[in-house]
Amino acid sequence: MLSGNNNLKDTEEGHADIRVLFDISIVPHAVGGVSRYLLSVAGALLTVADSLGIDFHPLDVPAAHPGVPGPEIDSLLLDTPFYLKIPFFRRLPIRKRWEERSRSRRLRKIAGGNAIFHHSGVQPEYPQGSISVITVHDLSALENPQWHRNETVAFAEKEARLIEGGSSVMTSSEWTRRRVMDYFALPPERVFSAGGAACSIFSPGIPSSEVMKELDLEPGRYLLHVGNFVPRKNIPFLLDVYGRSREKGVEIPLVLVGAGGWGDVAVDEGAGVRVLKNLSDKALVELYRGARALLYPSTFEGLGLPALEAFACGTPVISSNATALADTVGKDGIQLDPDAHQAWVGEITALEEPQRVDELRIMSSAAVRKDWNDIARGICGFYRRISRS
Repeated sequence: MLSGNNNLKDTEEGHADIRVLFDISIVPHAVGGVSRYLLSVAGALLTVADSLGIDFHPLDVPAAHPGVPGPEIDSLLLDTPFYLKIPFFRRLPIRKRWEERSRSRRLRKIAGGNAIFHHSGVQPEYPQGSISVITVHDLSALENPQWHRNETVAFAEKEARLIEGGSSVMTSSEWTRRRVMDYFALPPERVFSAGGAACSIFSPGIPSSEVMKELDLEPGRYLLHVGNFVPRKNIPFLLDVYGRSREKGVEIPLVLVGAGGWGDVAVDEGAGVRVLKNLSDKALVELYRGARALLYPSTFEGLGLPALEAFACGTPVISSNATALADTVGKDGIQLDPDAHQAWVGEITALEEPQRVDELRIMSSAAVRKDWNDIARGICGFYRRISRS
């Protein structure tokens, strides 16, 4: 079992180090923005935490994702008990949930005393005696369970019980922070909005001719949607307004990029629609750079990371005004009601005019770019605050 130095030491500022375990066991299961967000936060905290008196360690629990490789980031590991490695015999401990039931005790050996345990999601077990913090991206699994798989709803309910039992909360947006405070009737000091940012690889530039050729796309001659094929992304609506736009003369294709989906959201290629799954970050950057605009009619977002990535590349954004997108996009993009068919068709067809595209590019380029390291510094301040409460 791996463990760092459990001893607290003094920093130059005279503050005692605070030990933080940041559980990233969800990453192998997560798709799209959740995985990118958590790895970005963990990477930035690894960069800045030590200088701020935080003894920070990402943590992976391989038993939480059996058979699936762990996150590609240097982490502490909670060893998988030997009995889960014995064929046939392991059936009994799996059925009896021995590993989960012993996880809190085993985690305590890594955490030491007075640590902060930061749940990144779907990991309710934590070392007793530690300060519990939960990342809440949004409350959609609690407020709209029909949009999610049963296991996602079950874990959200476990996290809700932890919050009701005293866990502090970190959110990815101010909108989600307000929703969490209202939903759980929490005082402001229990909930922190960290915000979000686009990774540094997302930047303006001329799209790679090699990538464009490989994907059979022409720069400036396609529309883009980035997001998994799940109910809240409002993809049937997007396909409908795109189809109506084609009837009004729009000929450029609509490219949908996703990593998976559920909830009976079917996306068929044809009639100008292209589907690309599991693209590398490098290819995604080039897609943003070459897109005429990002179309993002989601009905529920806790942040809206694709909008931030598009802004970072100077790509025009047309999004819904629902939930956190109202703040994330703001005046730097066009915002429409997520069910306003005529308005969406009007904006899509207007993109046939080069002058309109230029106007939206100027708006997008004016967006203030946030830095993950700055966000990590804010999180470290939150850790210090709750460690003293």
